[in-house]
Amino acid sequence: MKSRVNRILSVGIVLAAAMAAHAQTPRLTADVPFPFYVGTHLMPQGSYKVDETADGHVAWIRSMGQRDALQAITTFNVEGKKLTEPARLVFHRYGDEYFLAQIWTGMSSTGLALRTTTKEKELAQAGVPGAVAIIRVALYR
Repeated sequence: MKSRVNRILSVGIVLAAAMAAHAQTPRLTADVPFPFYVGTHLMPQGSYKVDETADGHVAWIRSMGQRDALQAITTFNVEGKKLTEPARLVFHRYGDEYFLAQIWTGMSSTGLALRTTTKEKELAQAGVPGAVAIIRVALYR
């Protein structure tokens, strides 16, 4: 009986910790005025919600207007220059093609970066002029 109570308490503690971690995970909204790539997937222009997992290594990008526009992408941490960086999405632009490059929540000096895709590397090597586009984002609950 005692071991069963301990198991139930352990499961309850794990569930409470998971819910607390999810509740503290930054969630962003952004209006992106152009189609863009998340990894190899082309996403349409529009309003998006961006969530990151509690471990900070996966981001979910979901269109608020199109059900089939949902992507999960593996990320890695990147350090900013300020104690708290402003919330934003950073895109790399080559010609008229945009690639999501970084996600900043506005809550710390650490952001999430996406790996450079083969297509983006090919455009850069072909000499297509590159630029950076920044979209301001808002936090939501």
